[in-house]
Amino acid sequence: MTRTFSQKMTPVKPEMIESAIEIIGAEDISDEEIESQVLNIAGDEMLARRLIDWLPEIFGSVVVAHLGDVNFVDTFSAKTASGKWKDIPMKAEPIFVQGIKIAQDAYHSNWTENHKRLSLRSAVLNSVNNLLNEGGSVDGATTSGPALIGIPAEVYRSELPLFRRLLW
Repeated sequence: MTRTFSQKMTPVKPEMIESAIEIIGAEDISDEEIESQVLNIAGDEMLARRLIDWLPEIFGSVVVAHLGDVNFVDTFSAKTASGKWKDIPMKAEPIFVQGIKIAQDAYHSNWTENHKRLSLRSAVLNSVNNLLNEGGSVDGATTSGPALIGIPAEVYRSELPLFRRLLW
């Protein structure tokens, strides 16, 4: 059975995002426990996957933004069913749109060990950590957007302008 993703995405309730943040950033939690618990609050496998994949990248990006003069791209990549990588605007992901504000607010007012653990799951923070450990600098660096492996590009197709959808 082929899955279709034609419905427009709706914003995720902030309470669900906050709950997922607590789960993903919990101390001594396995990936299997994260997946099970986030699925329990999300009620949908793809929504759970999006929360699990996006929230660490969002929180990691907020940390990286405070390490120096870093340029962030406004797209991410996801693979289509035919195996082609597509660049998609960050604003196509409601979790990113809502989560970036939550992460920025947390960083400036109530950053916790939970937030730190969540951000440490991020690929962007890991890359920057490697750069700094090699003696590099983040000043003037440009990040690449996340390359999503578990979320098909088709999830975001309805969020794109018509001319971009026609290019698929």
